[in-house]
Amino acid sequence: MDFAGLEYLSSAGLRVLLSTQKTMNRQGTMTLRNVNETIMEIFDVTGFADILTIE
Repeated sequence: MDFAGLEYLSSAGLRVLLSTQKTMNRQGTMTLRNVNETIMEIFDVTGFADILTIE
């Protein structure tokens, strides 16, 4: 997924990412690219940085 244009991520967006990651763990891989500093901070605080593959 390309996050280049993403400026805001709500809790609903986090739930979608978590659900998608769980599905992809069974069916393939998911990589997030071009994550900006603000969104990366959200991933760090919530612990998502530990479960998502971010390049």
